[in-house]
Amino acid sequence: MHTRFLFLFFISIILISQSCKNAKNEMPEKGVSFALNEYRKKTLDSIQYNIELEIPSQKTQVIKGKQIVTFNLKSLDSALVMDFNADSSFLHAVKSSGKEIAYDFVNEHIVISADQLVKGKNEIEITFTAGDLSLNRNEEYLYTLFVPDRASTCFPLFDQPDLKASYNLTLKTPKDWEAVSNGILKEKKSAGDQNIYQFEKTKPISSYLFAFAAGKFFKTEKTVGGRAMTMYYRETDRKKVERNSDEVFNLHAKSVAWLEEYTAIKYPFGKFDFVLIPSFQYGGMEHPGSIFYNESSLFLDENAPVNRKLARASVIAHESAHMWFGDLVTMDWFNDVWLKEVFANFMAAKIVHPSFPEINHDLRFLLAHYPGAYEVDRSIGTNPILQKLGNLKNAGTLYGGIIYQKAPIVMRQLEKKIGEGLMRESLQEYLKTFSFSNAKWDDLIKIIDKKSPEDIATWSNVWVKTAGMPEYEFVGDKDEILIKQKNDSLSDRIWQQPVVTFWKELFAQGSVMVHIDNKPQSIRKPDLPAMVFPNANGQGYGYFKMDSVSEDYFLKNYNSNKDTMLTDPVFRGAMLVNIWEGFLRGDGAEPELFVNTLLNILPKENNALISDNLLGDLQTIWWTFLTASQRTRQQERIEKVLWTLLETTQDKGMKNSYFRAFRNVAMTEDGLKKVESLWNEKLKVKDLILSEDDKIGLAYELVLKGQGDGNAVFEKQLNDTKNPDRKSRMKFVIPALSPDQNVRDAFFESLKKPENREHEAWVLEALGYLHHPIRAKNANKYLKPSLDLLQEIQLTGDIFFPQRWLGVTFSGHSDKESAEIANSFLKSNPDYPYYLKNKILQSTDMLDRAVRLKK
Repeated sequence: MHTRFLFLFFISIILISQSCKNAKNEMPEKGVSFALNEYRKKTLDSIQYNIELEIPSQKTQVIKGKQIVTFNLKSLDSALVMDFNADSSFLHAVKSSGKEIAYDFVNEHIVISADQLVKGKNEIEITFTAGDLSLNRNEEYLYTLFVPDRASTCFPLFDQPDLKASYNLTLKTPKDWEAVSNGILKEKKSAGDQNIYQFEKTKPISSYLFAFAAGKFFKTEKTVGGRAMTMYYRETDRKKVERNSDEVFNLHAKSVAWLEEYTAIKYPFGKFDFVLIPSFQYGGMEHPGSIFYNESSLFLDENAPVNRKLARASVIAHESAHMWFGDLVTMDWFNDVWLKEVFANFMAAKIVHPSFPEINHDLRFLLAHYPGAYEVDRSIGTNPILQKLGNLKNAGTLYGGIIYQKAPIVMRQLEKKIGEGLMRESLQEYLKTFSFSNAKWDDLIKIIDKKSPEDIATWSNVWVKTAGMPEYEFVGDKDEILIKQKNDSLSDRIWQQPVVTFWKELFAQGSVMVHIDNKPQSIRKPDLPAMVFPNANGQGYGYFKMDSVSEDYFLKNYNSNKDTMLTDPVFRGAMLVNIWEGFLRGDGAEPELFVNTLLNILPKENNALISDNLLGDLQTIWWTFLTASQRTRQQERIEKVLWTLLETTQDKGMKNSYFRAFRNVAMTEDGLKKVESLWNEKLKVKDLILSEDDKIGLAYELVLKGQGDGNAVFEKQLNDTKNPDRKSRMKFVIPALSPDQNVRDAFFESLKKPENREHEAWVLEALGYLHHPIRAKNANKYLKPSLDLLQEIQLTGDIFFPQRWLGVTFSGHSDKESAEIANSFLKSNPDYPYYLKNKILQSTDMLDRAVRLKK
């Protein structure tokens, strides 16, 4: 009897296994493999989802769902595989033509055998409980975030970007809730204690772009330039809303109008709504017809600095550009996710120009992109723009500085190489050819190559398909100065690009542009010893090492009227980027000397973009590269310089920037008393207007630095905080600031449970204080467990970008012990996934450099 039982058991396992295999005779793995993606792309089309979800009033109650999915099946040579990344108990019934059918649930997939299907049109009905993983449920609202492959955590579907589908959505919500989705609202009706929202069918979109939000939202409707728009939001500060709303609507209208004119294609998705969400995971998400934003990115505080206003305009332009670049034409596979991001960033840079005529946009592009790109590209964990991807479950690891900062630089180079007219013409052809479909980077390159005499494919192979950044050096003697690219570690590749260099002699100065190839290029045959200022227009990409004489001249004569090149803000920005890169590579001044230099030149700077950049560099050196004793020696001076600038600057936006920098570094008794007096409003600074977020930040600094009774500070701040979302966030963060090590330990332990990581922005803010440099020694013990959690975090997606978890974890550490923990982890895990290993190397690069520079 026992033997017979085992025989039947193994036979059943074999039968299940056979029924679950795909066309390549393989069991579907977790996630969506490239093989499964390719097979489904060939065999499925004409997909439509009719989805109904019933959202209860209590967050702890389940969301009931049912859906009908129709599709055209071209082949019956394999079982049908649908994706549902939830527990098997969440799946209740699967029907075809009204009858329940057999299915298997394997590795987060519903597998339906071919004999249950027909060639041609099929209709599958599924009842299920919606998974919460990507529903971002709060007590008073929820919102979806399905990028890159998270739609399947909520409901069953074919979750890959090249299977575009139409969606009919019905939402049943509590009666006092609003609801918004991609489609136009067809009907809203009440039934008992529910509202029922029925949305019209969408245009064909990729699954990661399907979205909805529901909850207690305020909403404002406005028509600008003939375009009706609706804004949903949670902010309770009516003055802040009124102060920002018109500009938010106007920036959207301007962006869409510009894109329609540039692309020669009208806005493709009918209605245009946007939802502002507290603590949204990133700046925005380009759901067609329903863009989601981080509320604080669009509702700015009074007297916001120019960088914040630019950032708002840019994120609006970025998400608007995605309606064409990413939504209308979508990447074929997520390894080309950079393509939609680069076009959105590239277009955003063009769009914001008319809205900010007073801004130097070449300078803004330089400071917004180059430092962030270099931060990744200088590390040994860097990656090419176009990366490999074997499974969609790993797509979140593709994002980072290379996609968001380097790719727009490369795209600008491409435009300069082929010309603005040809670039625009090629993009228009690309959009028209692949509208409501999918495309690859190489599809665009083929279009350009047909039109341009340049060898764009060879250029692309270096800039897009290989990793790293070029390094340049000046060689020669008194007779001639030459620039050349240093020998590359990867074959003999040449980073083709034009480079502008300024030169200066005692009685003459000028500039020269050279096109870098495989030979040294002449800069100048000087009559006298010359100084050289490489990449003077800030458009070349790479490490341009400056000689000490030229660097010393630039810093000692900073922004001096006696030299016209020094008064050019783009030139100053470019040289500061060069010098910062040299410092990090060990080719510049010692850290303490460099702090003194920055404190000397900061008061001389009158450009807000450069001042903000200087403040960022100054604070990085302060907390990462100085020893405690060096900070003590410089403490009074840095506080004096920043406080003086705070009090005397006439730029109201920069006043906020100086305030935040002062708050960050203040440690003396006098400095902390100023912080406390600003917080309790006993001290006022003219034109400095502190928001509720600013007050919370001041309270955090007081407790972190032991100024006053921490419990009393928190109690007062909680009572003073009116916005319920900010109050909830504050309650979450407070344990990470506790002076009691046991409380902080317990908080960190709580993060090991996924349900305690569901608010990404809250978690990252709390980790920043947990690992603050002041407490870094006591936080070293969290580093190894944080690394141990990385794979789980990447798969659950509760921290969407794994590097954010790593970045904030290591940001406060700059000692040898911390570096050894990271290095030991990698040595102990030689088979660790390369894409996560690279993220660790990127995130610890600054730590490693700090250890070397502190020796």
